[in-house]
Amino acid sequence: MASDQLVKKSQVVQHKLHNRVEEQIQHYVAANHLAPGSQLPTEAEFCQQLKVSRSTVRHALERLELKGVISRTRGRGTFLLDTSLVNQRQPIDQTNIARVTNPTGMIGVVFSYASEIDVMQTALLRGIEHAVKPRGYNVYFGRTDDWDEAGEMKTIEDLLHIGVNGFVILPLPNRTSTVGVQKLIERKIPLVLVDRYLSDLDTSYVISDNDAGTYQVVEHLILAGYRTLIFTIDKAEGATEKQFLTTSIRDRYNGYCQVLRDYNLAHLIQPPYAVDHAKQESVRELLASAPRGALPLAVVAVNDHVATEISNTGAQIGLRPPDDFAIVGFDDLPFASRISVPLTTVIQPRYEIGFRAGHLLVDKMAGNLIRNEKVTLLVSLIVRQSCGARKVFGRAVTL
Repeated sequence: MASDQLVKKSQVVQHKLHNRVEEQIQHYVAANHLAPGSQLPTEAEFCQQLKVSRSTVRHALERLELKGVISRTRGRGTFLLDTSLVNQRQPIDQTNIARVTNPTGMIGVVFSYASEIDVMQTALLRGIEHAVKPRGYNVYFGRTDDWDEAGEMKTIEDLLHIGVNGFVILPLPNRTSTVGVQKLIERKIPLVLVDRYLSDLDTSYVISDNDAGTYQVVEHLILAGYRTLIFTIDKAEGATEKQFLTTSIRDRYNGYCQVLRDYNLAHLIQPPYAVDHAKQESVRELLASAPRGALPLAVVAVNDHVATEISNTGAQIGLRPPDDFAIVGFDDLPFASRISVPLTTVIQPRYEIGFRAGHLLVDKMAGNLIRNEKVTLLVSLIVRQSCGARKVFGRAVTL
């Protein structure tokens, strides 16, 4: 009986503690004049400030989340959704709140691609939507072709016309600036670029670590013993100098060069090879361009599309990886693991790019201080048959 009373007493004490911590968190929101969209301290920071256990803080945050006061996302943090439910012990800055809630709550997403919407764009959109929806924003999508700068500008203006007041943009390739993005900057409209950035413009962006991705895949080839490694781009996309204005392509080539330097193989660096992967003669010239040694040529394709087309065209002339050449890609698109010789490639965190960009944009729209507006996310190497790793496993490597 005494034991039951102790349990009940402990539960009452714990309930009062949870209530007190919940009130203290609400007091923190009011005292710091936080507006909807603001990020709250972490559980650990609240523990330190309030001198309570992590489980107590977590329980209080769960209660606030159930009430619709906050939104919590694993890996991202805790964000304020609704201040009207907060126990306002001090007045909140209504000017700041108006700046967040009185605009339309509409975010524009503009993607520039010549092809139909692919897995990259779908994952980006999903990530963006999952980030901004819980914070009270709707997504409006616009699309333009890769080379159509006027079309991009019109798409942006159309979205502004319907009330969009912040943008996530996948910028045009082969450019260092565009009129549409430049005008958004001049008008001080919040924006975040994704997948690549425009090197002449100072903007927020979220991208993959393209340098590190190519570094990893070329390092794998070096350690497997390959000593002729050619970085290939798509001839149809324009001159090499033009393509290098696209930051993702430039950074991938830089990663190729850097790993060769780091392994004292700088003499192996070659300019990018522009291949017309749809033409047998162009692919034949590429695959015959290297002297034959203990291991064949290793083709480092700028992306999975180029790698797959080279493999397909090579098969038409009787050359297949990994016996006749090794080949690696970048992106890990769905077909990369399903082709006849599965492709070694680099996985991009597509969903995470969109998710981080969505939160970053809402933070900017809320007027919050952003610690790091230029975000680069980690990538990872996935090894499959196309690089011949199984064939050369155990072979001595000479540097």
